[in-house]
Amino acid sequence: MKKKLTWKRLVGQRHAKEMLAAALSGDALGHAYLFCGDPGTGAFQAALELSMALLCSNDGEAPCYECEACQKALRNAHPDFHVILPVCLEKEHKGADGKLSRDGWNFLSESALKKIADPYGPFKHPGIPSIPVEWVKEVNHAVARGPVSAATAIVLIDGVDIMNKESANAMLKTLEEPPPGTLIICITARPHAVLSTIVSRCQTVRFGWAPPDLIREAVGRRYGASVTENIQADALRYCGGSLGRAFDLCENPPAQVADEAKGLLEKCANGDWLAIAARVDALARGDYESCEQLFLHLIYRIRSEFLQKIVPSTTYFDDGGVQSGGGENRASSLCIAHPETASRCMAICQEALAGVRAYGNVSIILVNCLFSFMEIMHEQKQ
Repeated sequence: MKKKLTWKRLVGQRHAKEMLAAALSGDALGHAYLFCGDPGTGAFQAALELSMALLCSNDGEAPCYECEACQKALRNAHPDFHVILPVCLEKEHKGADGKLSRDGWNFLSESALKKIADPYGPFKHPGIPSIPVEWVKEVNHAVARGPVSAATAIVLIDGVDIMNKESANAMLKTLEEPPPGTLIICITARPHAVLSTIVSRCQTVRFGWAPPDLIREAVGRRYGASVTENIQADALRYCGGSLGRAFDLCENPPAQVADEAKGLLEKCANGDWLAIAARVDALARGDYESCEQLFLHLIYRIRSEFLQKIVPSTTYFDDGGVQSGGGENRASSLCIAHPETASRCMAICQEALAGVRAYGNVSIILVNCLFSFMEIMHEQKQ
């Protein structure tokens, strides 16, 4: 009896759901996929549910989340299910020979289990993460031996875009000549940064933003009354269609970073370079996820200022509350009423955001972005 893939926890993504479900029910699944989508849009959740459906012992709708195979996958204990993802290794995770220690292998297992347990949840790194080549080689050996208890050996590789050359080459050997009964799902938020040799061997599935009503429902189910309505509203406002980002904003309310974004833009408009330099120095000591949130709020702020100036009667969200046209715009000196100006500022933010997501030098990214803002705003004032 053919299995019917029933999505239980993937929010939105109708196109991806239909395509993958049809491939499974029609015995037309490929051996390798590249799931592409912004962080928190559901690519990992989709990969997890597809994997569990293949492993599930229920002959009807799958995954059931209740059978032994599903439970083993959820505990990262299934012999035919392997998860690889970026991690930040500490000194104690390696032995004197530079190879992974027992603590290191335990850390990898715990990291994978954490991701499986909360696919949409924030996964923050204390530094620049990488994918250890030893982990890839170990999974390659497991895949080469063939499935143990299921019909398919499955590998999920999250963050495939940040694989170094050694790790990528190790995985390519399996992608080029996968043993029968193998499924490899690579996941990335930056498809342009994935090696072309990997992309060419995979079928691409894209994951877009989720509709606001579905995000609102998912946030309500997860947090209920434990998070205030105002915080949930702010999370929906700033998440940009990413459910994972909405969860993060519920746990780390955006008021502080929103104020930071507003203050930086005002300093740029005033030409206060010394104040900007001081803030850049402080911000550069934070983590990459915090800087990512800052640029997302800069984008939101620029958009709000632009809309307020071209359509003063428009109701817009700002500074933690709802404001309507007719009032004084607090940052009216930003000089971004012209569409071309707003477009240039947004492009600068998008480029900076891409740099942060590629783990570039935060100080340089911030300085370049803010200096460009100052130039644009000065041009408009003249």
